[in-house]
Amino acid sequence: MAGTWLDRAIGFLSPQTALRRLRAQTAHAMLARHYEGAATGRRTQGWYRTTTDANSAIGPSLAKLRDAARDLVRNNPYAESALSTIVDHAVGWGIVAATPHKAWQAWTESTDIDADGRHDLAGLEKLVMRTVVESGECLVRRRPRRLEDGFALPLQLQVLEPDFLDTSRDLASLPNGGKIVQGIEFDPLGKRAAYWLYRSHPGSSVSVTSITFSGASSRIPAEDVLHIYQSGRPGQVRGASWFAPVLLRFKDFDEFEDATLMKQKIAACLAVLTSDVDGSAPALGTADDTAAPGTDSLYPGMILNVPPGRNIHVVNPPTVADYKDFSKTTLRAIATGLGVTYEDLTGDYENLPFSAARMSRLRHQARVDDWRWRLLVPQFLNPVWAWAMQSAAILGLPVVHTTTWTAPPLPMIEPDKEGLAIQRNIRTGITTLSEAIRERGYNREQFLDELQADFKELTRRGLVLDCDPRLMTQAGQAMNVMWLTDAANPGAASAKKAATDRAVAAVVAEAEQAQSTGIAGNERFLRMLVDMGPDVSVQWLKQMFEDHPPQANTGGAS
Repeated sequence: MAGTWLDRAIGFLSPQTALRRLRAQTAHAMLARHYEGAATGRRTQGWYRTTTDANSAIGPSLAKLRDAARDLVRNNPYAESALSTIVDHAVGWGIVAATPHKAWQAWTESTDIDADGRHDLAGLEKLVMRTVVESGECLVRRRPRRLEDGFALPLQLQVLEPDFLDTSRDLASLPNGGKIVQGIEFDPLGKRAAYWLYRSHPGSSVSVTSITFSGASSRIPAEDVLHIYQSGRPGQVRGASWFAPVLLRFKDFDEFEDATLMKQKIAACLAVLTSDVDGSAPALGTADDTAAPGTDSLYPGMILNVPPGRNIHVVNPPTVADYKDFSKTTLRAIATGLGVTYEDLTGDYENLPFSAARMSRLRHQARVDDWRWRLLVPQFLNPVWAWAMQSAAILGLPVVHTTTWTAPPLPMIEPDKEGLAIQRNIRTGITTLSEAIRERGYNREQFLDELQADFKELTRRGLVLDCDPRLMTQAGQAMNVMWLTDAANPGAASAKKAATDRAVAAVVAEAEQAQSTGIAGNERFLRMLVDMGPDVSVQWLKQMFEDHPPQANTGGAS
């Protein structure tokens, strides 16, 4: 039997034990052979490796993580910058519904949508996103209102921090076969059934002394609560603060900056050491009666009077030459962990090549799209739209079951080039006009209504702009503008139209004759079209050529 003398002895005494020992040794050898990270030893002894599920891993840490993140945001400028950057890019001026619905527009564009009466829909989007990033998750509760309250829709939204969840409600089994995980109740099929919420924030100084707050939570049906968070593992029911991967780096950087600042303060003062002429000096920590009063501390610009018989030795101040490199390295790691660019985090665009800026923006755009279309829209906006349509049905208003959403675009790096690219894509059919309008962050219906009103007003005033595609070609050539110039004079326009109709009838007759006369007749036909000039529209010319194509010269006509 192979193995050491101990293996042979165990095999002799207990073959079954020897077999289990051999299996364990083989498994260990295979792990060590294939995965260094799975091995045990000096290099891996600091790893905290568990086989728990997502909820067991993050549940006990959620409160501490969000408290630390909130402290960072309150006191660290880079943390606040990162949070604001994520919210600004994800929401911007607001993600709006592309479907026109008057009651929805009236409701979302006013503060009636907010139970606190502070925000419109765009403001709530920012508040929700900010809470998700800082605290890891956000709750939105539906608050039905009475018809006599006078809202455009009898509904308000209440945004709650995750602290409202009663995490003491944690039961593996309920009588109906369901369970409660960290304040969230699930039915036997694993679907969310309810949320156990406190009546007020458990950390409020008011609620602590309030008679109404007794620590008891209420069961709120899941159809009345939205739970918005980013899940990183299957089965994860709670969300952790987005600052979790960078909390320690932020703390270390804070301490480094404080130490560096103190070092520079000392360096800004004149620090000296004194000794007797013979080189002796009092022991460190002992009083020196000959020293001038007030020399036990330093301050900028101080003048030190030294008694006779003393030498002065100037202390070379420390330098902070490594501060910039260390800061950049640390802040780049923090920016990466939060999903923002280093430039957005710090405002430092020094020596940034254009190509690098473009690639950074493209990479960041993917993150922004994920925040919008995988988080805000499916978890917040779509359910809010469904709630709103239910309220609209109560009022007997039109109901639109689904809608599309329009998000604001990121600023263009090269507006001229990017604008031409959009124009080219529309002209070639790669992008529709409606899609291009939505990509620029506008509601299509509102945009076209406004454009139509502008063109109508320009026509009424008889104004021609170079940007009007109805009147100007891409090359800057003027097209037929008869209808425009005569718009302000209906009588003259009517008379001119009658004359144009007579001329058109003559051209049509000539064109019919040209069908039998060959190229010579077509030349007369074409000359007549030229003579008519701008009184003939482009559309009419196109149709005329389709109906009466030029005839090929067969040799019989000259």
